[in-house]
Formats: sequence, C-alpha cells, structure tokens
Amino acid sequence: MNRKSFIRRVAAAGVFPLVGLPVSSSQAATVPPTPVADPGGLTVLQTYPRSTILKGLEWVGPAQKYPGSGSDMHWHAWAEDALYCVDGDGKNFGGQENFAHLLRVTGVPPNHIVEHVSYFPDYKHGSDLRTRYVCGALAVGSRLYVAAYNYNNSRIGERAPSNNDPRRPTGYNMGDGWYYDSISQHGGVESLMYSDDKGVTWNNLPTLETPYFLGARFAALAFVGFGPGYTEVPESLGDYVYAISNDENWESGNSVFLARVPRDKVLDRAAWEFFAGSYEFEGWSPDEDQARPVLSVPGKVGHPTMTYNKGLKRFLLAYGCDSVPHSFALPREVALKTWHRRRELYLFEGPTPWGPWALVHHDPSWEGQHVAYLPQIPGNWLGSDGLSGTMLFSGDYSYFFKQPEGYESMYAFMTRQFRLIPA
Repeated sequence: MNRKSFIRRVAAAGVFPLVGLPVSSSQAATVPPTPVADPGGLTVLQTYPRSTILKGLEWVGPAQKYPGSGSDMHWHAWAEDALYCVDGDGKNFGGQENFAHLLRVTGVPPNHIVEHVSYFPDYKHGSDLRTRYVCGALAVGSRLYVAAYNYNNSRIGERAPSNNDPRRPTGYNMGDGWYYDSISQHGGVESLMYSDDKGVTWNNLPTLETPYFLGARFAALAFVGFGPGYTEVPESLGDYVYAISNDENWESGNSVFLARVPRDKVLDRAAWEFFAGSYEFEGWSPDEDQARPVLSVPGKVGHPTMTYNKGLKRFLLAYGCDSVPHSFALPREVALKTWHRRRELYLFEGPTPWGPWALVHHDPSWEGQHVAYLPQIPGNWLGSDGLSGTMLFSGDYSYFFKQPEGYESMYAFMTRQFRLIPA
C-alpha cells in the first residue's frame, strides 16, 4: 500500500494524522478527547495477512508487578548465567533514582527474582542537543553489551524558557517539554558499552563529543533474541548478531529496520551491514541509508522487539504504539487530550528476521488505562513447545495524568503469561 492510500484509509477510519503530516486548524478543532483506535488492526490487516500457523494469543492470568520495581523499558539480553535487563527513569528496591539501571533476572515468572546490578555511574544523561538513555542489551558469550541511545533535541529552541531543572537540557520547561519528551525523536546510538564482569563495570562509554555509531533508523536498537550467550542461531543465518529498530520516534515510527554484524566484531562499525532486500530475497548493504524496511505501518510502529521461538522455528516480532500517532505537527493542546490514553499491541510471526510477516495478535487497548509499552518475549521464558511464554513490558508512562485514589501503577517490571493458539 502506498503512503497516499494509507492516509486516505486512516482518514476514513477516523484515526488521527500521521507523523510529519500537516494538521489544519479545522482538523485540530474536531479531534475528540479520546483517540479512535484502528478497529481490529484494520490498517495492518490490509497490509499483512493473518498467520496461518498461529491464530492468536490468549493471556493466562493477569499482569504481575515485580515488588519494589519502579522503572520502565527493561530491554533484555539472555546471557549464559541469567537474563539481564537495562531500564530507565525511576528507581528500584529503594535505591537511587536514575535514567539507567542494569537488573539481573533469574528464574521464570511467576517464580523469578530481580536484582539490581549497576547504575552505569560513568554514563552521563546528555547535553543540549542529546538526551541520553539506554536501549538494546546483548549477551555474546560472557560479554554484555548495552546501546547508548540518544533522543534528538535539535528542536530545543522551540521550547519555553528553562524551569531550572538541572537534569534537563538548557531551555527545557516541564509544561512544553512534556510535548517534546512524548515525541522522543530518535537521534542515534553513540556507542555500544560493554562489560566483562557481568555488568558491574562498563567500557566504551561515550563522551559529549562522541559521534553517532548508528543513525536515526537504528537509534532504538533491540537485539534479536536467540539462546543463552547468543547461541541457538539457525545455521542459515550464519555467525551473526542481528538487531532491529523503528525510525522517527519511540511510539510512532513508520517502519522496522534490520541490521547484522559478525558476533566477534560487534564493536567494529565497518563490519555492520543493513538489510536492503525484501522478504523474497536477502540483500545487505554496508550503507545505513540503503536500509529497507522489513515491516511498515506508517505512524503506528513503536519500539519493536524480536525473539526466535525455537519450539516453533519462527520469529516473533512485537511492538506497541499509541493509538494517536505522536507528531510535531500535532498542536500541544490536542496532544494533551489524546496522547497516552490508549496503547495498541501487535504481534507478528515470520520464518526469518526479514519476514514475510503475518499478524498473530492485535489488542486495540493493551492493558487498558495502564497504556503499556515495549513488549518483549524473552527466549528463556518460552516453553519447549513454543506456545507458552511470558511477556515483559512496562506501563503508565501517563504518570503525569491524575489517577484515582488507590490506582496501582504499572510503571515497573511487569510480566504477563500467555499462550499462543495454534491454527
């Protein structure tokens, strides 16, 4: 489907305009305070077929919050000894608040144990032009990697005067800054930090002058999950590490892009290749700008994650997205009424990391009022048959909205068990 056809169908369905599209004053005036979801994943179904292998996902019990956790994201890597997760913003188990933490997870939910390992003490939060966080975690053998991820603050001049918050870039105001943070435009990956002592200390940390290692198409890097220490990669995929990212911004990208690098050259930027083929033929380019999407749904692709399901011999691609795409074109007053009110969940399956993809599950109101995000399916939490598993996620980025008394926030290490239904 071309972009113009997509826009016409979205407009007919009542879904709000996409990233980068102009919004007229008449459009803004008619936007309802509650976003209109794309019923049944209509746009996706018009582009991607239903899976013929799996006919859906069913939850096995309610979502569970790990006691004492209070941060979000939790990008994961299955290492030889445990599952490691890097998270952001918040604090865990009574510790200090920070923008990055490393957690160690043993066991399988609901019988799992989560422990704090590191605050990344030498990794600083950012500068006027970049706000730093962490994203993709990777374990190759006994070495751990974590991507140093930047949001792009190049539009900072449009923000209101500073509120003197030392944690924020110059010119940041919490009122107008909410609008920019909610878009979280991709900058790039500055470096791949690594640890050889199970996350206690870190090497290859970026400085304020460090150039980007990977650009905006690969800024929100998530490494494709295989076995412990990056074992159990199918022979047909070679001795590579694979990684994916969406483009544009955290919740409203347009596409999923794929990269690979030999597992013994992860830190060598010249060794990285970017998928430039299609699901019909495999093609790779050393030029990041030549990368072609492996999946596209304009305006409706949040941070994606991918796991190889050994039991089914299929890849599972998951992402969440806000029901109303985030865009600088959307007036701030409209964004306040529509963003972070409802989140959608998508799950696809395919035979390779580049597809072809088929839709397994779509939830137009994922976790209801808790607006969940960053769905992940750790490989060590999948059953041997490939049908049972546990999803890892976070929720309640809408913490800045007043919630009723007694509201139990999901801004935490959240898990929920599921079962995939065979076709």
